[in-house]
Amino acid sequence: MKKKFKIEARGYGGEYAICTKDADFVNKWEDKEESDLVEEAQDTFYDDADLEHGFGMYGDSTLTVYEIKDEDEEEIEDDIEVSCLVSREAYITDSDNGSVPVLIFHSSEKGTFCSWEVEAESFDTKLLSASLVETDFGEFVEDLYYNGEKLELNNDCVDTRGKAIYAKVGWINPEWHEKKEKFEDKELIKENWEEYLENI
Repeated sequence: MKKKFKIEARGYGGEYAICTKDADFVNKWEDKEESDLVEEAQDTFYDDADLEHGFGMYGDSTLTVYEIKDEDEEEIEDDIEVSCLVSREAYITDSDNGSVPVLIFHSSEKGTFCSWEVEAESFDTKLLSASLVETDFGEFVEDLYYNGEKLELNNDCVDTRGKAIYAKVGWINPEWHEKKEKFEDKELIKENWEEYLENI
């Protein structure tokens, strides 16, 4: 008989964004104080985030699992480190050769970021894996998988508080910037999962 489990992302993470700017903006702000750049960008980054915009826990944060029994939740395991199933790169560079001028922005936060649910006869932490977005401000969990299947994210439980805000300007090479579509490649996910199983 299958049981229902809730997996909760609690710890550190935050919001991240990459916004297209013009070269004059990058040249103006590249040697200025970060605090001044944060003040300049914090009211506009949300609407300007055309290249990347996400919110989630850091890849090195941990998960907590609960078994759902009727209306009650019983914690069965915590401090679970999730393994990387697939990742994509979204780094900036200091070279403008063939690259696009950008602002990157990150609000670091602590708290509860989201949760997922899964049904199984028993819960095996080794079957948890995640897709990660690699950025200059850290690696962020984009999707969570159980037994190779992507779980549906629930962000109704978000409860975080800000710890710090960071901003930086630079350039991003479109040829090196791996887009979200990489995580939609079902064959890639399947191949990576089969390889992952061989190593656990």
